[in-house]
Amino acid sequence: MKMQNILAVCMIAVTVSFLGFVVENVWLALTKGYMDNRSMCFPFLLGYGLAIVLLFLIFGTPEQPCFFKREIPIKNRRAELLLYSAGVMPCICAGEVILGTFVEKVCHFHWWDYSSIPFHITRYTSIPTSMLFTAGITLFMDRFWGMLYEYYMGWSMERLRITVSVMGLLLIGDFVYSSIRMYRLQGMIRRWRIDTSGRWIYKKIHLCNTGQTHE
Repeated sequence: MKMQNILAVCMIAVTVSFLGFVVENVWLALTKGYMDNRSMCFPFLLGYGLAIVLLFLIFGTPEQPCFFKREIPIKNRRAELLLYSAGVMPCICAGEVILGTFVEKVCHFHWWDYSSIPFHITRYTSIPTSMLFTAGITLFMDRFWGMLYEYYMGWSMERLRITVSVMGLLLIGDFVYSSIRMYRLQGMIRRWRIDTSGRWIYKKIHLCNTGQTHE
């Protein structure tokens, strides 16, 4: 890869880090009734960005599937999507278990817990959530990776260098600082929290889950 290609991929990682922050807070808003900073100072979760780049390096995209840059000759569209999803899902399960267990052993708290979800595998992953993540990632890699790549490749080298340098320092610095804080506090760092339990969609979901109806 040329430097410009690498910088464009880095910008995709930054974009996905922000999207990961949004996804987690939407999930919390719908299931727990609140949104928060996810233990970070800034609205980015670096793990999502790094994970999407790693998946790209391993599997490519659904349209051009590969395995560590070795092309997989599949021409059927449905087969491409199914094969890509089949490769991504085990990686998601393994990644969640490894990260969750690492935080538990080192920082002595549970960063997340899927124990209440059916078909969970340990407290850190489950079949339903992994399927949702897989569907979202497959859709993103199929429809938006190439679009974002072309967009960032249209930037000048100077703009890419400056933006990647600034955002890289910001995200890595935030990740390191917050990780150290979590290790010292042995828990999550809550800087802000927004209550969403009064929203109609949260009430609707939880009324359905408890089998209640409106009077």
